[in-house]
Amino acid sequence: MNEPLLRAENLAKRYRVLKRQRSTLRALKALCGGQKLTAESWALRDVSFAVGRGEKVAVVGRNGSGKTTLLRLVAGIIQPNGGRLDVAVEPLALFKFWIGQNADLPVIDNVFLFGAVCGMKRRQLRPLLAHILDAAAVTHLAYAPLRDLSLGQRQRLALSIVFQAPADFLVFDETFVHVDQAFFRECNAFFVRLAESPRTMLIASHDHAFLTRYCQRAIWLDQGRVRCDGPAAEVIAAYESES
Repeated sequence: MNEPLLRAENLAKRYRVLKRQRSTLRALKALCGGQKLTAESWALRDVSFAVGRGEKVAVVGRNGSGKTTLLRLVAGIIQPNGGRLDVAVEPLALFKFWIGQNADLPVIDNVFLFGAVCGMKRRQLRPLLAHILDAAAVTHLAYAPLRDLSLGQRQRLALSIVFQAPADFLVFDETFVHVDQAFFRECNAFFVRLAESPRTMLIASHDHAFLTRYCQRAIWLDQGRVRCDGPAAEVIAAYESES
């Protein structure tokens, strides 16, 4: 493996969830009676792996297996309850593409706003502006309020900006679920370039053909634990055989 960019050792994350639906009165009675209102739910337990610089790694698993929790830990959005996580380079993480957008501002202003979220300055974005709008197919809406765009148009705009970001470490979580077929060609072109670059990627998706095409390695999470870690095609085939 190349020099580790990311290392997790016995990583653990738990949440507290309500044990049952309670009214305020029932909650007070339970507290007075010494009953616990919540129970522990472990999203991740004893997760250990490392990602080398330049690796493209897929994360697969059923819904609720801990994929998003793991990526949020890597992105620094949440903190672990146990174990150790070392990330050498802050990643550019894309979870909900509307985070960092402002529906009241024009589309063109949102390019600069979301671009700043992606680590780009105005001077970097200005020469790319026409290309970003064209790639997202929203050039004719450049001065319209962002709220006038459809959800799909807003997603295309966000991705078109991300595709221009210079980040060395990228994290994607089910980012391409609603992408239309026309824009998917733009996505494929980006990932072809990414696959040939020294940049690092960690991506969770249910599109296994996409993951196999662009990732050399996959980590299979099962009930919050690493079930398998190895070549992407082999791990994904093993996962599909049990799904």
